[in-house]
Amino acid sequence: MKTGRDYSCEIMALIVLTVLSALSHFWLILIAIGVVAGLAAVGLLIAAILIRVGRQLLARVLNPVPQQDSLPQAAISVDVGPGSRPSLPIA
Repeated sequence: MKTGRDYSCEIMALIVLTVLSALSHFWLILIAIGVVAGLAAVGLLIAAILIRVGRQLLARVLNPVPQQDSLPQAAISVDVGPGSRPSLPIA
């Protein structure tokens, strides 16, 4: 009793399942790579911002702006400003 059983359907099903599983994992791997790349970009952006702020703070500490002697409030004229004209003597 020798039966000539054909296993082609089972073999084809196994190949199809293997390909579908590989594709499923491929998309998961691509999504993971995208998430890691996004986190790396955010990390680089934050690092660049922190470096820029650190440089500005260091520049302020090393090169302080000299403070000017401020006049008392009463000595400051009301007309002094960027749009004011100098007063002319009346003859």
